[in-house]
Amino acid sequence: MVSGYGMEGGLKKSRSCDIIIAGAGLAGFSLLYRAMQAGHWKDLTIIVVDKCTTSDRPTKNWSFWKRSTGPFDHLICKSWNNLSFFTNSGVRKDLDLNGYSYHTIKSQDFYTHCRAYLMGCKNISFIDDEILTITTEDVQCFLDTASHSLTSTYLFNSIYTKPRLEAETQYFLQHFKGLLIKTSQPVLNPEEAYLMDFRTSQEHGTSFFYTLPMAANAVFVEYTIFSKTVIAEREYDEKLSTYLRDVLKVREYEVAEHEYGVIPMTDHIFPRFQGNIINIGSAGGDTRGATGYTFTNMQKTISSILTCWSANGNPFFHSENISLKHKIYDSCLLNVLNSGEYKGNKIFEDLFMRSKASTIFAFLDAESMLLEDVSVIASLKPWAFLKGMTAVLSSRFKSFLR
Repeated sequence: MVSGYGMEGGLKKSRSCDIIIAGAGLAGFSLLYRAMQAGHWKDLTIIVVDKCTTSDRPTKNWSFWKRSTGPFDHLICKSWNNLSFFTNSGVRKDLDLNGYSYHTIKSQDFYTHCRAYLMGCKNISFIDDEILTITTEDVQCFLDTASHSLTSTYLFNSIYTKPRLEAETQYFLQHFKGLLIKTSQPVLNPEEAYLMDFRTSQEHGTSFFYTLPMAANAVFVEYTIFSKTVIAEREYDEKLSTYLRDVLKVREYEVAEHEYGVIPMTDHIFPRFQGNIINIGSAGGDTRGATGYTFTNMQKTISSILTCWSANGNPFFHSENISLKHKIYDSCLLNVLNSGEYKGNKIFEDLFMRSKASTIFAFLDAESMLLEDVSVIASLKPWAFLKGMTAVLSSRFKSFLR
């Protein structure tokens, strides 16, 4: 059945299905892979839509801490049980992990594995095309591309677009460039990673390095900034070069891989459900506003979706992993960063030098109890966060009045 015209006057194909997956990135593939593995959607027709095929996607390293098993553990390429933190002045702290460990998954390993599995599922088809519109009406969802008009009962959307922000909303960016370098001589102990290394200048904003030894002579180094604007590519390169030369004492190396990314850090409230559209990943608020971390939060959201589907036959779960309490904490931190009175590197220095890493990880994973929250907040300067909390409550009150 033909519903309209596509590019250059060609006829659009009209198709109906049970589920549309809008976006074949980490969120979309995680959801679909886990649903099919669990046997939930094996009798449903599913269409995946994305303009970017697997081979076109840039290589990324997804790193995260955890203390329990996860659905993609078999794809982890490297793990560390020893983590260190460095202040801007060079003071080192070996972190008390108390059961946590740190892990990296390479994006290409993830996409290759998931796509190969999903391509073998006869009820799933793929459309490689740019998504033009997504809408919902009553109990139906609609997605248009240049070549297709699709209709479904449910649509899971992971296509992120910057939202329209209210005046009081904070919107920072976590932007970064990373290099995987190979050297002729060992650089670091491959069993120990630097979680946050602030031994770099802070003129661009809160700036630090992730330093992850992948082998004795291979290190992934990522220069990361929390700020409201990105910088020129040459400035990332200059900071990486300086860190490798002056801090790690590496002068000769070969760049095996590189990556670049920008992640939103905001206290904007993203809608999870819009009719039968379910937003996931950054589009659904799974990115932690205070840190930009997404991987673990997103997997927890997917678990909630699948648990609800198994119990009720629909995806409309009720309890968000990142609760209102933790969203207020995030908003408070972003307001403190925005004021500039309490520098970001000092915030993280106070946090990690005065608190157990395991408590901080639980706090950032939205798993902390009230007493743990108090201990984390108490490690920071109270006056700054009192001002930040005042700004948050004021903005939320104004939003309520609207």
